[in-house]
Amino acid sequence: NGEVVAYCYQVGEGNIDHNYWIAPELQNENLLDFARPAYFATTETPASDMCAGTAASLAINYLNFKDTEPEYAAESLQKAIALYDFAVKTHTETEGLKVTSLGYDGGFYTSSYDYDELAWAAVWLYECTGEWDYIDDIIHVDETITGDMGAHPYTGYLKRIISDTGNCWQNIWVHCWDTVWGGVFAKLAPITNISRDWYIFRWNLEYWSGMNEQDAAAAPAKAEQNNVTMAASVPAVTSHKNFGLDDQIWNTKITAEEIADLPTEDGAFLAKTPAGFSMLNEYGSARYDAAAQLCACVYAKETGDNTFVDWAEGQMEYIMGKNPMNRPYIVGYSPTAASHPHHRAAHGSKTLNMDDPQTQTHVLWGALVGGPDASDWHRDITKDYIYNEVAVDYNAAFVGACAGLYNFCGTEDMKPQENFPPSEASMKGDIVEYKLKASIGQEDNMATQVLVEIDNSSFLPPHYLKETKVRYYFSIAELLKNGQTLDDLTVRVDYDAMKSNTNGEHEVTYEVVQYNDKGDCYLEMTWTGYEFYGTMQFQFALMAQVQNEEYTFIWDPTNDYSRSGLSTCDELGVTLAEALTEYDLITMYVDGEHVWGKAPADAQEDETLYGDVDCNGAVEIADVVLLSRYVAQDKDAKAVTAQGLLNADCVKDGNVDMEDITAIARYLAHLIEASQLGKAS
Repeated sequence: NGEVVAYCYQVGEGNIDHNYWIAPELQNENLLDFARPAYFATTETPASDMCAGTAASLAINYLNFKDTEPEYAAESLQKAIALYDFAVKTHTETEGLKVTSLGYDGGFYTSSYDYDELAWAAVWLYECTGEWDYIDDIIHVDETITGDMGAHPYTGYLKRIISDTGNCWQNIWVHCWDTVWGGVFAKLAPITNISRDWYIFRWNLEYWSGMNEQDAAAAPAKAEQNNVTMAASVPAVTSHKNFGLDDQIWNTKITAEEIADLPTEDGAFLAKTPAGFSMLNEYGSARYDAAAQLCACVYAKETGDNTFVDWAEGQMEYIMGKNPMNRPYIVGYSPTAASHPHHRAAHGSKTLNMDDPQTQTHVLWGALVGGPDASDWHRDITKDYIYNEVAVDYNAAFVGACAGLYNFCGTEDMKPQENFPPSEASMKGDIVEYKLKASIGQEDNMATQVLVEIDNSSFLPPHYLKETKVRYYFSIAELLKNGQTLDDLTVRVDYDAMKSNTNGEHEVTYEVVQYNDKGDCYLEMTWTGYEFYGTMQFQFALMAQVQNEEYTFIWDPTNDYSRSGLSTCDELGVTLAEALTEYDLITMYVDGEHVWGKAPADAQEDETLYGDVDCNGAVEIADVVLLSRYVAQDKDAKAVTAQGLLNADCVKDGNVDMEDITAIARYLAHLIEASQLGKAS
């Protein structure tokens, strides 16, 4: 009926997720110790803060899409109103305005209360609907009650920060993960044009950007003495605008233009680092600073007063590298930028170890890390979450500040880089996600013992293997010469890691195939039904039966294709496992795709690799781009070869068109298997 029944506001458990310091794509329902539960807001288990915050987001979604996608926008607004009403309905509080209806967070980013999120949702719903009741929910005053000095109590959401009309509030924080009052007053002030709202909005920016006159005068000399460059080269704000007495400004009207003529007064200002960076909190200092920059740009947008934009530009230049460490706090921004964000997906550890690997697997392009401490110092290591945490609230503020600063300070030469960010292939060269190692154990005229290790090191993206096949090529020519056949060969399984790991529930299956009359064969081993990441070993022996009554054995490994070039563990003087080396005369196939090794020439199958439009041996996003340009008859597109066109016919209908592009895209998105490419549509 349009009312909220339940809202899923969190998936995952903070401590569990953080302790699973491996690629999050690998964290699934099979890992009982690393489960990802879901949390729902209902009337029995309320999460009024979460519901209100999401209502605000959906309301903004409506404004963003109402002209281009009206149906989607209308649904966003409908859900925004429903979630707001649900948040109001489920909000509960005790004496002292302690909220008892907050959502579960497991101790990560705990919300202090929900009044600010409720106000944030209400101000945006007013923007969407024009209904004043939403503003009244925030600022309502009960004028039927008069207390000391004639003050009336606030009954709207402002009651959490201002008790009555005889008082006001000074906000030292910014719009951030726990408090969104900064944004509330940035929106309220131009709507109400009440002195109280403009005062709270502006005072915060004065506090962030300003210094008292003595500190401002000494700042350049202090910076020079410490051999640092000040983050701002403009005169500091050294006073606060006086909007009037607290008991008068709650209902006094003022316009943005009139603020400039107000008298000034002394007041408090936020501490600065020696290089002039505004320092609210050393844990994630850059996120708070970026949020203050965003608010400064919003103030300029609403008032036409650029007083704080120059300060914001200097702060952003500090973040972008004009600081004592010459270190941008934006990952990938330059060779000297912070490069070890506290982010398990980017780090890509396989060992649950934040120190391994030392160099992160992926570049988390554009992520804002925590930033410097009060002395302008920063430590760039993965496990230090104080200096190198990254999170959505960091980048939300950062992107907003960049947008505002580009609006006010941008120049025509500020153009996006082409082909950015670079592909991992262009940065790392040939990327090998699957590997195979092998070694030889005991060997004589009776048998050859082989240990094979397959390695799933996939990271684009990391994923479990569902089916893997390995082929070991050998010859029974000596058996045929002596009147024996393939039936006289025995495969002995000495070790199966998959079987051991699953208590026998899964095991490697195998078959022996003779593919020509000369006696050339392969042993095909199949790992299936068990998802795994990392390495898996299988040890087998090829054994020829006794040749005659004299118990003569005639097994000869020297003519075996996959045996050539491998040393035995006895020759090396090490164990069979220690003798493992990467080896490419054994082939490996993942989900039907040939990913490793070279087969003998006469054992190679159809050369068609469906989806490989550019014929580079791999199916990747570049094939989608090339085929799209070919289908669109782009004259500048790289030529598609005859083999490329055969590879491109992924739905096997004799045509190369959008259906084939869609098929490759679905494969890359892991919606279909490689074996489904090249099948009739």
